[in-house]
Amino acid sequence: MRVTRHLKRQTCKVCGCPDKFDFNVPNEVWRKVVPGEYQMKVVCLDCFDSFASEKQIDYSDSIEMLYFAGDKAMFRFKAVSAQNV
Repeated sequence: MRVTRHLKRQTCKVCGCPDKFDFNVPNEVWRKVVPGEYQMKVVCLDCFDSFASEKQIDYSDSIEMLYFAGDKAMFRFKAVSAQNV
């Protein structure tokens, strides 16, 4: 008998898309960027970036490690350099 495990991927509570990137920013940056109604919820990197852009907040030096979780592999990316665009 073969047992298949299905992991449920988190979804962004802003756009509803599956959250494939895991990232961390300092709490102070999160509070400045993310609107209050989403503070304690999953926010994908794309929505986080949009919120930061709307508020003109530079978070480019706040993410040191970025994780991508695909269906067949997972990757860890380390920031070597970053810049505001």
